[in-house]
Amino acid sequence: MNSSYHRNRLAMVQRLLETEDLSGRVLDFGCGDGTLSERAVAAGGNVLAVDADPSMVAFTAARLGGTQAAAAVVGEVESLERLPDASFDAILAINVLAYLHGGADGLFYREAARLLKPGGALLVTHSNSLFDLFTLNAFTMRFFRENFSVLGQDCRIETLLTHPDAPDRMPHSVRENPLAYGAKMSAYGLQEVRQEFAIPHALPPLLLNEDPDDLANRDVPDVEFLPQTEVWKKMFLCSIFGSRLIRA
Repeated sequence: MNSSYHRNRLAMVQRLLETEDLSGRVLDFGCGDGTLSERAVAAGGNVLAVDADPSMVAFTAARLGGTQAAAAVVGEVESLERLPDASFDAILAINVLAYLHGGADGLFYREAARLLKPGGALLVTHSNSLFDLFTLNAFTMRFFRENFSVLGQDCRIETLLTHPDAPDRMPHSVRENPLAYGAKMSAYGLQEVRQEFAIPHALPPLLLNEDPDDLANRDVPDVEFLPQTEVWKKMFLCSIFGSRLIRA
């Protein structure tokens, strides 16, 4: 986790956090290596860390050192249904929602809204579907067909692309459009109050001549590299976005 890629993403999460977020009762869903769970304990919080991977749960438990202020358990979205209403001041879902397929993300949002106290905060990160416009590859084609095929007309953008089949791997992640995310979350009783972006790209990935999955050796620039007049471009140049939501 100590790579340029992960540090860039963690800096985005830090920008979304408020001082009080980690000082109350915190659910760290998809806790991974326990970085944020550890920070919450250090801030005076009481943490429940949950992950579907038993090895990550064991790592997090060891990292927390047996403190009574935290518990690390194996669980998935369905396990949240056993937790009591309004029992958390903050819920973290960092680098996990993009892997919830088949409607599991919707179940998570419903449970998060139920579990949060009124005024409690939900912090999430997600794969940015607007980045697919910048990539100029097969993902771009999919974005156009899914979002601009209206009035019964199929937007066959592949006829305009030189390499419509590259890359030849399917995206493993569920993507969200940051422009529409706030409206989507309002249906769950969650109000989006802030967005941030991470993992900027200077060029579309196919022009970088690098392994897109080699995160450990990728050099990721500071996301604040753009002048103020061009900050809007982050919405397209960054492959990940984060959202801070408040339970109404």
